[in-house]
Amino acid sequence: MSSCKASRTVGEHDEEGYQTATVHHDLYFLLSSVLTTLGRLPDIQRGITRIFHRTATPKEVLIGSVQSVLLRTLISTASSSSVVHTAAKLLSSVSKEAAEQGDLLNLVIIRDGQFPEVATARKAVQLAEENLDSLMHLYRKQLRNRNLEFTSISGVTHLIELPLDVKVPLDWVKVNSTKKTVRYHPPEVLSALDQFQVAKEELMIICQTTWDSFLRGFGKYYLEFQAAIQALAALDCLHSLATLSKAKNYVRPTFVDDSEPAQIDICSGRHPVLEIILHDTFVPNDTKLNADGEYCQIVTGPNMGGKSCYIRQVALISIMAQVGSFVPASSCKLHVLDGVYTRMGASDSIQQGRSTFLEELNEASNILHKCTHRSLVIIDELGRGTSTHDGEAIAYATLHHLLEQKKSMVLFVTHYPKISEIKARFPGSVGAYHVSYLTSKKTADDATDSSSAAGEDVTYLYKLVPGICERSFGFKVAELAQLPSSCIRRATLMAARLEAAESGKLGDDKERMRFIDQQDADQISESTPMANEFRELLLDINSAVAGTLDCDGPRFYERILNARERARELLTKFLPSGSHS
Repeated sequence: MSSCKASRTVGEHDEEGYQTATVHHDLYFLLSSVLTTLGRLPDIQRGITRIFHRTATPKEVLIGSVQSVLLRTLISTASSSSVVHTAAKLLSSVSKEAAEQGDLLNLVIIRDGQFPEVATARKAVQLAEENLDSLMHLYRKQLRNRNLEFTSISGVTHLIELPLDVKVPLDWVKVNSTKKTVRYHPPEVLSALDQFQVAKEELMIICQTTWDSFLRGFGKYYLEFQAAIQALAALDCLHSLATLSKAKNYVRPTFVDDSEPAQIDICSGRHPVLEIILHDTFVPNDTKLNADGEYCQIVTGPNMGGKSCYIRQVALISIMAQVGSFVPASSCKLHVLDGVYTRMGASDSIQQGRSTFLEELNEASNILHKCTHRSLVIIDELGRGTSTHDGEAIAYATLHHLLEQKKSMVLFVTHYPKISEIKARFPGSVGAYHVSYLTSKKTADDATDSSSAAGEDVTYLYKLVPGICERSFGFKVAELAQLPSSCIRRATLMAARLEAAESGKLGDDKERMRFIDQQDADQISESTPMANEFRELLLDINSAVAGTLDCDGPRFYERILNARERARELLTKFLPSGSHS
């Protein structure tokens, strides 16, 4: 594994007593050469499997062979040295040119008495072909033409082509003709061609049988070849990780002893994939989980704020550390995990009649049954596939079980803020966090039909900070998805009503009516004369309704009549004739 520090000789120990993971310059050059060679190779795993099942073509067998001296050396080191020698011996019986052309008849190389059936069949084909060629001497003498030769046209071989005025025996078979020539097959040629074709077919059958036998011989060493391929795959993977570690300043993780409490302590952790995609603009985050302290993080935040990215980042760093890789962080200390369990994404199983929600709960159930206090558990938005109250209750109960029964390291992403109330049941063990953001009021220049519904801009900071986020900013996502502006405006109004009813802050009908009408008025935000006048009308109606309890019947009735008259005037002024009553 490569390091961003100065290179030292492999095997040297640092001040902590650990063997360094850095490599010598010569070894790094060697690994680079290996990667270049591996990049030119085909899918060897697929090739070995096809050989084992005897479905490989000669070309695949030849290309899949190991020709690099360096790779042969590496395979010999990682696996039995007899594997390479066995492969070389088997492949020495195969003609490279015939394999590349798919010529099965000339594929095997006969030496030292190998493949006697193929040798006999080839001899029969050769004799049949010589018999055909010998007939030409007879026809040259018969037609008195010393330059006569066999010709082939459109796949038809051993034709005798003659001018139209040349007379031939009556038993010659006319094959085709042109304006100047005629092509024949003499009866002796037809008989010899039949013998030649039979010999070739027999050779093809024998060669196919021999090829199957050859593949069976290769397949006997399947396990040894598989081990060699796995060694190559591991080498490729490790070299890639080493190169990435050096380029992106990864650090070597530190593992605590089993006697110490389970923990995951990551400083300035980064997502290994997104860091490259975002060209080093990725925002790092810290993660601190400890079995003797806070071992669960409840993560909330706005949609698209980076919640799922954060928990996946922690899972990837943990897995990379377990396989021996350097990790994308400033520092990393953790225990040896016995498993990383995740419940993320959404899918269903139509064939088995399982809904998306059932699949989610099956995954959650599997986690609850298998995880231990030394596991990392990642759960993303459990309970979103059912009603709000049911989903919130199931999410709460699942997290409660993990904390009380399993005591695993837990990252729990949710849009249910009430889940954080579990902190009171497990003081000191649960932390509430959210991915931070900034909001700002939209200016008139920035406002559009759709954005006016939300009324504010959201800037994602992607930094994990303590506290619960009460808002999800779903309307921001709706804008990005380009939902119709009318839908977004209506959704904003409905959300305000639902939140008001949920909070119980509107105690009587007077306050509720004033709030709802004010929301309706706020939705008309276009700066046009029509919008302004209708807004004033709504305010007048709101005032009339709000004053119901403060004035007598006649005065209230008078206000309503005035509002009605103004509404008629506005309809007449702004709407086409005939569109209102």
